[in-house]
Amino acid sequence: MRWFSALERRLDGNPEQKSAYSEFINEYYRLNHMREIDDDEPSPNFKTYYLPHHGVEKVDSTTTKLRVVFDASCETDSGISLNQALMVGPVVQDDLLAIILRFRMHRFVLVADIEKMYRQIRIHYSDYPLQRIIWRNSSSQPLKTFELTTVTYGTASAPYLATKCLQQLSKDGSKDFPLAATVLAKDFYVDDMLTGIDDEQTGELLCVQLLELLQSAGFSLRKWSSNSSVLLGKIPTELRDERTTLALDSNSTPIKTLGLQWHPINDQFSYFVPEWSKELTITRRIVLSDTARLYDPLGLIGPIVVIANIFIQSLWRKSKNWDDQLDVTQQQYWKDFRHSLNDLALIDIPRWVSSSSPTVTEIHGFCEASEKAYGACIFLRTVSSDGNIFVSLIAAKSKVAPLGDSKKQRRLSLPRLELSSAMLLSHLYHKVNISTSLNVKALFWTDSMITLH
Repeated sequence: MRWFSALERRLDGNPEQKSAYSEFINEYYRLNHMREIDDDEPSPNFKTYYLPHHGVEKVDSTTTKLRVVFDASCETDSGISLNQALMVGPVVQDDLLAIILRFRMHRFVLVADIEKMYRQIRIHYSDYPLQRIIWRNSSSQPLKTFELTTVTYGTASAPYLATKCLQQLSKDGSKDFPLAATVLAKDFYVDDMLTGIDDEQTGELLCVQLLELLQSAGFSLRKWSSNSSVLLGKIPTELRDERTTLALDSNSTPIKTLGLQWHPINDQFSYFVPEWSKELTITRRIVLSDTARLYDPLGLIGPIVVIANIFIQSLWRKSKNWDDQLDVTQQQYWKDFRHSLNDLALIDIPRWVSSSSPTVTEIHGFCEASEKAYGACIFLRTVSSDGNIFVSLIAAKSKVAPLGDSKKQRRLSLPRLELSSAMLLSHLYHKVNISTSLNVKALFWTDSMITLH
């Protein structure tokens, strides 16, 4: 248990962190999510596994700043970890992009998450010994052994077990709670809910059904946010996101959901400027790390991200090692690029892509290519009854042009890249279409005659 001695020394050196760590573990015990056992207590299946654990701090969390994570990938003396022995299970929920795309289609939207979702699901008694931990609140106390009795974050099977429970609850509640059951089946990404409706009356009924259906299985939906004060009024105050409550007269406090920054008051997405590496010397590893911080699942800032990817490709062509210092010109280029990203904070993008009671709704897809990159984007165009035209970008995708022959460093021809952009557009449209079920007229545009023919 050498790792536990190191953990205690680290916590003893940081009293504030130790207090938060102890509170997290003690809460596990208070809520009956783990039980204390005797070391010599026999295992029902004669197999035991001790989970190492450590703390992870999340500064921007509005609930738990420090969480204890259990490491089921730690190998035993046999060379096998618990995760290697577990069956992972398939993905049973829609992917992130599909859920966000649907989130943009509704006039009124709701965001919430399930409190301690994994820990509301009990595992079988015979599996308790496979989730043993050791803990003590003070080094002056004897070590105690506990068994975690619920689905545990860090085990390979946990995501499947938890999401499958939601899917099963959706089936079980489809008769009594039809609206909530549909949302549970389609609009949850693990424990995060992003859903919406097009009229507030239906939305009020949906809120009630969601609370009742999830509560019937011991799940509590919390941190509710909405762009509608009417819908939010249906939610008990203690279950609302405190940032929404504090910002009723302001649009300065965003709600972070699935990595996106959303402002419920003005119903817009915004982007934050990442924290860059403080290393004075810029290497290819740092450039790649910086680029990975530009999170953009919908491709709405694709023209910015593709510039970074083109630069990474140029470094790759010069065969620099990961930690080799870039030359002076390259370092200055990247520093200037970082500085220019400060303007990201000025970008606001409407969340809702449609308009009220449109008489005409169309999808327009565009594709284009250059010698360095190619891309595609999809717009939704609506015409209202009074003749106003509203056009909004739904999603976009871009790729850096392949290098081609590695020996001759010869790039692909422009006609081939134009064809690639058209293929990219068709794939993007397919994704948008199956995710949103928008059965509307679609038109696709390119200026490449070869592609058209």
